[in-house]
Amino acid sequence: MKCNCQDFKTNYPDCTLCSDGKKITVQENKRKYILNNLSAQKVCKIQIDGCVIDDQNQRKCDYLIIVCKTEDAKEEMYFIELKGKDLISAVEQLTQTIEYFKPQIIGKVFARAVLSRVPNPKSIENDSRVKKLRSLLKKYGGNFEYSSVQFEKDRI
Repeated sequence: MKCNCQDFKTNYPDCTLCSDGKKITVQENKRKYILNNLSAQKVCKIQIDGCVIDDQNQRKCDYLIIVCKTEDAKEEMYFIELKGKDLISAVEQLTQTIEYFKPQIIGKVFARAVLSRVPNPKSIENDSRVKKLRSLLKKYGGNFEYSSVQFEKDRI
């Protein structure tokens, strides 16, 4: 299986919801991630935790949002974790989910964490787990960003 819209729709139809709406939203416990789809592209929102990956022993993020492309174009993937206030735990979940799908990834990869509140950013940037995630994402042409309560910076 490749990490693309078609394969998720085929293999995980109950976990995958696709649309071309202007705002693609995932939310949980007052934390919200919004992808602004200004170009009205087809986007698939995939529930990872408890659906695609149901194994309780596997750490995973909450959602994966894929910007669907044609066969020859590489898709953009946004791994999303909606968390309380433990940013490092969110970083670990995002990293492990990306590692889980690594053999099937064919496009740009981004990681986003939305927390109830954000800790002191300076103390986080030097953490080896944050550095590892940033390094992993750089290989895929993406980046890691986080915010509190709502994240709405991404636009396609």
